[in-house]
Amino acid sequence: MKLTLVVVVAGLLGALWYVGHCAWWPFAACRRCGGAGNFRSSTGRSWRRCRRCRGSGERLRIGRRVWNYFADRRREAR
Repeated sequence: MKLTLVVVVAGLLGALWYVGHCAWWPFAACRRCGGAGNFRSSTGRSWRRCRRCRGSGERLRIGRRVWNYFADRRREAR
């Protein structure tokens, strides 16, 4: 019983931490280019913009996408 309670509390604290993290830092580095926004072409001579992040080097976190979805639904309900 005590172990289950500890696991549940730890899960809730982790979820709360992640929500706060997504609210404070909504963007993370792009996984493809590593946050640079560009990378070398296949020949290695020129630089290309990253297609996934469109050259910004950032991606929106999954938790922030969920946050935005529910915020939009709430705005539409008003």
